[in-house]
Amino acid sequence: MLPDAVVGAALSGAADPLFGWIAAAGLAVLFAHAALAKLFDRSLFAQHLAAYGVGGRRLAVAAWALPLIEAATALLLLTPWRAAGALLAGGLLLAYAAAMALHRARGRTLDCGCGGAPLPVSWALVLRNVLLTGLAVVAILPASARAMGIADFLVVAAAVVLGSLLYAALNQLLRHRAAPRNPKTLRSA
Repeated sequence: MLPDAVVGAALSGAADPLFGWIAAAGLAVLFAHAALAKLFDRSLFAQHLAAYGVGGRRLAVAAWALPLIEAATALLLLTPWRAAGALLAGGLLLAYAAAMALHRARGRTLDCGCGGAPLPVSWALVLRNVLLTGLAVVAILPASARAMGIADFLVVAAAVVLGSLLYAALNQLLRHRAAPRNPKTLRSA
C-alpha cells in the first residue's frame, strides 16, 4: 500500500520533492563543473567561443559572462530560488543545443566547449542538451509539502553520483565514436 503522502501528492498534481531535488542537484553539479572548467582555462574557452563565431568585444565579455552565469545557475538551483536556476539552466541548455545544431547543420565539426576533455559537436550532443532540459522542467515542477529527511538527501546524493557517472560514460562513448579509426590497430586487435 502506498503512503498517504504519496497518494495525496499524486492526487494534487504535485510531484514528490525528491524528484525536484535530484533534478536540481544534478543540474547544479553539471553547471558547476562546466563553469569551473571554463574559468580555469579561459583562453581555451575563448578559442571555443571564437570557433562558434563569437568575436571582438563580445568574445571577451562572453568568456567571463557565460561561466559566471553557469556558476550562478548552479548556486540558484540549490537555493529557495530553484525556479530561477531551473529557468536559467533550461535556457542555457537550449541555447547551447541551438548553437551546436546550427554548426552541425552547416557541416562544421568543432569542440562543444562544454568544459573538460575535448568532445566534438554531434547530433547526439544536441539531443543530450535537449533531454537535459527535461531535468530543468522537473526541477521547476510544483512539489508536495512532504518534508525531506536525511534518507531522502542520501538518495539525492546517490542519484547525483550515479547520474554524473552515466553522463561521463556517455561523453566518453561519444568521444570514442568520434575518434579516428586506425585500420592497423583494428586488424591486430
